[in-house]
Amino acid sequence: MNLFRSEEHARRWSGYRAEAAAGLLLLADAMDVMSVPRFRERLSGHYVSSAPASRPAFVERLKAVSRGDPFWDPTPR
Repeated sequence: MNLFRSEEHARRWSGYRAEAAAGLLLLADAMDVMSVPRFRERLSGHYVSSAPASRPAFVERLKAVSRGDPFWDPTPR
């Protein structure tokens, strides 16, 4: 993960690729995704066993934040 001051700053980065433009998220959006139970429960003793139950909330939040862009699709291909 690379953090940039702005989308403009990211686009000027020497490693920027236009086909990955959908990967740019606002920090607030990334924090929104990280606020779902899947990430809040990482230090609990039941994180792995509860992962399947926390997946729907994670996927829903990710789709909302990324506006459904396929770049962020978490389903295996």
